[in-house]
Amino acid sequence: MRPAPLLLFAAATLLAAGAADLRARWADEAAVRQTVQYYFDGGKHRDSVALRKAFHPEARMLFARDGKLVVVPIAEYITRVGSDPLEPGEVDSTERRVVSVDVAGDAAVAKLELKRPDALLTDYMSL
Repeated sequence: MRPAPLLLFAAATLLAAGAADLRARWADEAAVRQTVQYYFDGGKHRDSVALRKAFHPEARMLFARDGKLVVVPIAEYITRVGSDPLEPGEVDSTERRVVSVDVAGDAAVAKLELKRPDALLTDYMSL
């Protein structure tokens, strides 16, 4: 028994729509990963240009210090990082990796790990 042409058309349409959705998700995730890479590069090389590519100008860096929430405007953070260059011969030994990326419509969250000789930090970047 041969499938009806309408059934074949419907199956092909669903496959094409699924492939288009998958391509869009890959493109969104690639854009998130590129933004995260700007953040990683900016920190590693003390590069304020890369950091500006990673963050919206009105972004805030939030973290806990001594049990209290600290909020730093991103411009202040970028200035701080950019004004602390590596000494000649100094190497940034921080290992940086993307743990996960979750994209939902126009929003995304990237979970990042920064492993230093003395600490393991987890960053959550909202995009």
